Amino acid sequence: MRIIAAVLLAAIILSIPGTGAEAQPRGQVVVALSAIPGRLLGATEAVAAYVFMLVHDTLARVDESGTVLPRLAESWERSADGRTHTVRLRQAKFQDGRPVTAEDVKFSFEFNLHPRFPWRRDALLEIEGGQEYKDGKASEVTGIRVADPRTVRLTLKRRYAFFATDIMGAVGHYIMPKHALAGIDLARMVEHPYNRRPVGAGPYRLTEWRDREHMTFQAFTDYWGSRPSVARIIWRQIPEPATVMAEVRAGSVDAGQILPDEVESFRANPRLSVLQFPGDAYYAVGFNHQHPLLGDRRVREAFAHAIDREAMVRTLMKGYGRVANSVLHPSLWQHNAGLAGYPYDPERARRLLREAGFAPGPGGMLQRDGQPLRLRYTFVAAKVFQDQALMVQQFMRQVGVEIVLEPMDRGAFFAQMFRPGGPAGMELTGLSWFNLIQTVQSELNNSYHRTGLLATQSRYASREMDALLEQAATAPERGTLRTIYFRMQAAALQDIPWLITVRPDELWAVKRQITTPRIRSLAAFFRSMPEWKLQ
Repeated sequence: MRIIAAVLLAAIILSIPGTGAEAQPRGQVVVALSAIPGRLLGATEAVAAYVFMLVHDTLARVDESGTVLPRLAESWERSADGRTHTVRLRQAKFQDGRPVTAEDVKFSFEFNLHPRFPWRRDALLEIEGGQEYKDGKASEVTGIRVADPRTVRLTLKRRYAFFATDIMGAVGHYIMPKHALAGIDLARMVEHPYNRRPVGAGPYRLTEWRDREHMTFQAFTDYWGSRPSVARIIWRQIPEPATVMAEVRAGSVDAGQILPDEVESFRANPRLSVLQFPGDAYYAVGFNHQHPLLGDRRVREAFAHAIDREAMVRTLMKGYGRVANSVLHPSLWQHNAGLAGYPYDPERARRLLREAGFAPGPGGMLQRDGQPLRLRYTFVAAKVFQDQALMVQQFMRQVGVEIVLEPMDRGAFFAQMFRPGGPAGMELTGLSWFNLIQTVQSELNNSYHRTGLLATQSRYASREMDALLEQAATAPERGTLRTIYFRMQAAALQDIPWLITVRPDELWAVKRQITTPRIRSLAAFFRSMPEWKLQ
């Protein structure tokens, strides 16, 4: 009833003449990004998810307080046994003028569950018949039934704690038009025209896309919700931070990231305001657990003690950041803030490496059986990753480990790292992973379940983690769930699937003529763009 009442109230407000929803979008905002995506369908880059946030919409969304808000779903009801959910769609249009229907919901969920879709959508596998469809044993998901053009029934295998948040509201579970994608060969989906010309039901249309140059978004005037205030948003790819800052100062860019060294000078500029908020991304050193050396936990712990993460915050971020011990964002109630982490202790690192069978050789560098302890560290060829790679190389050299740096083009790096079956030939990787794009359960599934994206990338598997994730899926209430998540984060800290290093703050300079809502995360920065106003 609360959901229906809220929707009715919103409908009344939107119908009042002269409200903000009736105002015509105007003006243009140019946002500088270090990179725009190479593709959309099945992409692993966070920036691709931000495109979907503008162009597409989900059935529901979870706000920062944890409240579930209706989006394309007008209302939903649950059966007495908690397994069947009847979802009623609002009257909404895709950007080609066609209505959003229950058939589109069924198609979109089955698209994400297709055997050839590269991501594993654990929440959607909770739908009855989802696993059989994913395994190629069924022609459709039996638990998704279209009752009428605006009603879809989703039957789950069991009562599932995260139906509204992880099935209806998860980023990635966007509703796409069946008529635009019917018959797509998912093995070749990167070649499909939809990759370049998506048709969503979100507040902005993607109208122009030039590789490695810019993307242009135009306000969708038939959007079901409040109209965007800004008529046009342009994302420009500018890889070099110095160039971004110069263009922000010159006025050719309206919003761009700034370096810690420059924060005070931007704050002193009367034409600009500075946004600072906890970063969504954490950085990490990734380990290939099938590597004969990195599969040894003592070697991984040696990395944890050898790398001075506080020094990384001071040196690379000028204090605008923090040491991270959990994959979860610190703003979340599920985050375990009591984790102690690994103190900087190079002597302890040397002792662990000796226990693993290594001894000093020529020049003090470690070796075993006459072979030097030499590892390749692969990372995206961008300054932020290079700076961290150089510090990792320096710290590990101090304990006798030789690190060979291998920068790669962004596209080649992601293609190799997330290839089916794991990254061929990679030993150490410089990782950056974004929170708050996925829900917490999905984030932890991707990180620690043996079938998760990051776990697969690192060849990591843990029966304890798999069991804890299973317990979380059926947790009866918030307190129990919190206990499970805290145990999971503590177990990850002990096991070191990869070494989380730092979480930098986000620092953005924005023209004062632009008014934004309160922003607490990078995901919220992009999601809030339809609410930005030009003075």
